[in-house]
Amino acid sequence: MSRELVNEHLQKVRQWLSENVQNPETPNEIEISDVRFDWSSMSGSFTLSLDGSPVPDRFSVWMEITGRVTFAPPMFVSPLGAPASYAAVNLTQRTEEGVLQALQEIFPKVRPYGWHKDIDLIIDATTPFQRRILDQADFDAKKLKLEHESITVRKRLQDGDALKNA
Repeated sequence: MSRELVNEHLQKVRQWLSENVQNPETPNEIEISDVRFDWSSMSGSFTLSLDGSPVPDRFSVWMEITGRVTFAPPMFVSPLGAPASYAAVNLTQRTEEGVLQALQEIFPKVRPYGWHKDIDLIIDATTPFQRRILDQADFDAKKLKLEHESITVRKRLQDGDALKNA
């Protein structure tokens, strides 16, 4: 493919992305709902609403090696045949922080990878997940809630203030 054709294709992809990627402003309130999580893969998805309006596609969620949960927006995979993936929704930093705080209320914190002097153990990908649990009662309660209840967490994003539960 000639350089001219590549540049033309890139321009078409950029135009398509500018027309299709959502760039919502920081909302007054976020809501996480319909959380689905597979404990065997430590990953799942959820619905995000901004000021009461659901984002059309589901966000991904997973447990990181840091011991905390994180997320990713819905993605456009290979739009117009481009060999790349792009976020379908670009959230503001404050919105992302609110989503992370809400997710941390839903999911238990676990030990990160690395050496843990308190239990004299190096945690890595081969360590049984049970050894990563910090607080068994908290883990069991949050896991049970995720598996058997419809969880909804709302966070109010207030100007200049810390994020607060709604």
